[in-house]
Amino acid sequence: MQMELKGIWSNGRAEVIIHGKKAPVVGKVCMCITMVDVTEIDCQEGDEVIIFNCQDHVLALAKSADTIPYEILTSISQRVRRIVIE
Repeated sequence: MQMELKGIWSNGRAEVIIHGKKAPVVGKVCMCITMVDVTEIDCQEGDEVIIFNCQDHVLALAKSADTIPYEILTSISQRVRRIVIE
């Protein structure tokens, strides 16, 4: 993500989904590392973490960053693996 988007989502301003439960971001989002609070989630290393999974979630992320969904989707690094489900 672009540098300005990383800062916007730091310190609880964004969340990810683990096992269907929301986990808030804690601390700063930096490079390719994001820390989340999993206190209330039964999870372990290697479990899937969903940053966004549907149009509504992308719209919410864009709104929290004061931008549009297109910018969110095109700001994702090429290092991130894409999985397209039709």
